[in-house]
Amino acid sequence: MVSWVRPPAPSSVPSYPLLAVVILVKRTGQLGNRLFLFAHFLANAAEYGYELANPSFGGYAPFFEATATGNFGGLPVRLHAFRQSGLDRLLNLVQHPRAFGLLQSASRLLPRRAALLTDQAGQDYDLNQPAYLAAARSGLVLAHGWQFRDKRNFARHGALLRQLFAPIETHRLAVAALLSALRQTADVVVGVHIRRGDYATYNNGAYYYDNATYARAMRAVQEQLPASRRVVFLLCSNEELNFADFAGLRVHAATGHFVEDLYALAGCDYVVGPPSSYSMWASFYGQVPLLHLEQPNQDLRLQDFAVFLDQ
Repeated sequence: MVSWVRPPAPSSVPSYPLLAVVILVKRTGQLGNRLFLFAHFLANAAEYGYELANPSFGGYAPFFEATATGNFGGLPVRLHAFRQSGLDRLLNLVQHPRAFGLLQSASRLLPRRAALLTDQAGQDYDLNQPAYLAAARSGLVLAHGWQFRDKRNFARHGALLRQLFAPIETHRLAVAALLSALRQTADVVVGVHIRRGDYATYNNGAYYYDNATYARAMRAVQEQLPASRRVVFLLCSNEELNFADFAGLRVHAATGHFVEDLYALAGCDYVVGPPSSYSMWASFYGQVPLLHLEQPNQDLRLQDFAVFLDQ
């Protein structure tokens, strides 16, 4: 069950040298991707004590406690890269990897202590590298990419990350009301992440499953639970669903708000869905066992569900 905790009140923030800051430049993917990227940098900054700015998260900032209030519990973290927030728009010019590459080529025009970092496709960039930490503490670092990772400190600072990324009160209350109503008549709540939209083309549509595929997976889960347990399936989808396709199953639609659906999944007992960082975040945040449907006819076993601990 999800417990909502506000970020701790800010304490004194240490002073940092001028232009000693790590700036996350690239807007990578949608909410799940952005949460994980920000969280890995936050965990690393919390461990090593450097200043962090993430203008790439700005579009999602109003939905979470820390980013909506600017209260990161005393950590030297902010959203705007520059004191004049309008200057953040300059980062729009280097969203494309090729444009960022041109900036790297012209790095002599930047301050002397400046590092421009990109991840390598398919490979994690370890934020514990001494060279990275030295740059983060002493100069300007522009990080462009999505596979920057600190898995060790992500796990170590998991409780802090959950505090910082608690949804704002409006969405917390909506999620709490939904889950409370479900649990009045159910012993087990199974969250089902039904993702359509961009998945029609992502990976050549490999994970663009029809309702029959989801219904088959749901029945497989229900059959493995004790018959005495009352099971309800919470359907979280980015499109309208035909409930007739889930005949014989107790189903309930989530609110349809992308933040509320995410945190409702985090409050379930199990989560199933296609490979997605969205459901991974729900599993991490709520410490809920998750199983991804890698194939439409995949065998589902309860023992294969596992809490996702990092990305």
